[in-house]
Amino acid sequence: MKFLKAQNTSKYSPSDNTISVNPYGRVVMDANGALLMPKGTTAQRPQVSGVRQPTDANGSIRYNTDTNEIEGYVGNNWETIRAAGASAISIESFGPGDATETVFGPLTNIPASANNVLVLVENVMQIPTTNFTLEQSTSGSLSGPGSPYADGWYLKFTSPVPYSKNVTVFFGFAN
Repeated sequence: MKFLKAQNTSKYSPSDNTISVNPYGRVVMDANGALLMPKGTTAQRPQVSGVRQPTDANGSIRYNTDTNEIEGYVGNNWETIRAAGASAISIESFGPGDATETVFGPLTNIPASANNVLVLVENVMQIPTTNFTLEQSTSGSLSGPGSPYADGWYLKFTSPVPYSKNVTVFFGFAN
């Protein structure tokens, strides 16, 4: 009886051993080139139901030419694996506090949530939804010691910012 230790996967060169499957079921690529993965538009995504797979299509990867991103089929949905490149971090300064004011803004950049910004009062990091929230003022609807506030998005602290302490907001981590 002969045991197969590595399976040759190249249909063009039977002596090519740069890609093999080891006894543990792992694909081994012993090459210094690159892996060209399947690619196409969003509309050309492969059919994921009713296909012959061990269980389902989760774990499939491809390059999406519409979005210029690598995407994977995870949890029964196509998800971006590689996010867009890094962007510049923006800094916006407010303050100083006067020991009565709890609302600062309006913000120039509008994050998707309070978790997408870093907020410092002087040099102390503030915890989103515990120390501050993001609130929108429309037609002067936001209230506080300095109200009425113009339309826009504001930081609203749960307690007044101490006297002479500056509020600094860092944007650009995720939106």
